[in-house]
Amino acid sequence: MIEPTRLSVSGERIRAAYEFTGPVDEARGRAEALAVEQTIEFPADLVPDDDIRGQIIGRIESLETTGERAVRVEVTYAVETTGFEFPQFLNVLFGNSSLLPDVRLVDLDIPPALAERFGGPRFGIAGLREMFDAPQRPLLSTALKPMGMAPERFARMAYDLAAGGIDMIKDDHSLANQPFAQFEERVRACSAAVRRANEETGSNSIYMPSINAPHRLLDERVEIALDAGAGGLLILPGLTGFDHMRDLAADDGVGIPIMGHPAFLGGFVSSPTGGIAHDVLFGTLMRLAGADVSIFPNFGGRFSFSREACSEISAASVRPIEGVRPMWPAAGGGMTMDRTGEMVTFYGNDIVLLIGGDLHRGESLRSSAAAFRAAIT
Repeated sequence: MIEPTRLSVSGERIRAAYEFTGPVDEARGRAEALAVEQTIEFPADLVPDDDIRGQIIGRIESLETTGERAVRVEVTYAVETTGFEFPQFLNVLFGNSSLLPDVRLVDLDIPPALAERFGGPRFGIAGLREMFDAPQRPLLSTALKPMGMAPERFARMAYDLAAGGIDMIKDDHSLANQPFAQFEERVRACSAAVRRANEETGSNSIYMPSINAPHRLLDERVEIALDAGAGGLLILPGLTGFDHMRDLAADDGVGIPIMGHPAFLGGFVSSPTGGIAHDVLFGTLMRLAGADVSIFPNFGGRFSFSREACSEISAASVRPIEGVRPMWPAAGGGMTMDRTGEMVTFYGNDIVLLIGGDLHRGESLRSSAAAFRAAIT
């Protein structure tokens, strides 16, 4: 038995909901084990009736049977357990318990004190509408691809897309520092090409290079992008870390929009009984970590996201979180021009429509981009 501990804590708590799949009569025991695992990871019977037991160990607030073999459990955690740092916040939510079978993080609510520390999107929906002079319409995005082309070819493509009216022209997430299109040369060429298109057409498109790099080179790549005049950044938090994205969003020295990409995160959502719910991962967590735009696969594309999951991601991107701006959901993943109207009807105007390869099927890339723009104005 350890000595009793007395703590001074605020009383503010994070509320997380988990769904357990399995025998219903085992749910409480599993929930109690999770509440301990996510906090002290220490034999609970060795903790006296003190503030560690009363405040630090996760507190089970409710259990609700939602199916023959499904129970929804709400657990709260003292905000102080996070240290007010994003990596530890994720650790408290679903650190060791992510290793367990048949437990899924399905909902999340954080108090204002924690939301204020994390900050969320710098621009969000209102900020990007102002940036692109788009008070009502959806925003448009596309990706520079395929991998293997030289920087000057990517730059020519970026120019045509900007001249045609695409708002956000991003690197494909697979573009890094390959020898046939090295990062700095590609970024400088594409930034200049989009700038030239804007000067000639009066538009305000932005180019967003992919900051997909080893840890020791991340800051250097961001500095190159800023020096080249890139208008935004594509961040892959599944590869470079959610807190890296949050840090960039909070940095006044960066100060440009951030688009979060789902690469390497699919395994969290692919199981219906494990991992993290689509809306929590691609909606709430992306938003809290500073993404102005969160990319996810639209239903009916080449990935298996359902209409329900996409609707939930969209809702989580904008639901009220005190002190955190609403974020743009960006639906893509094999979308085609003929689905533009359907997508706007489904999501409304607060959506980034992301179409890639299909723009290359027309008479010219610039005319395809112009047709895409005309379809939503």
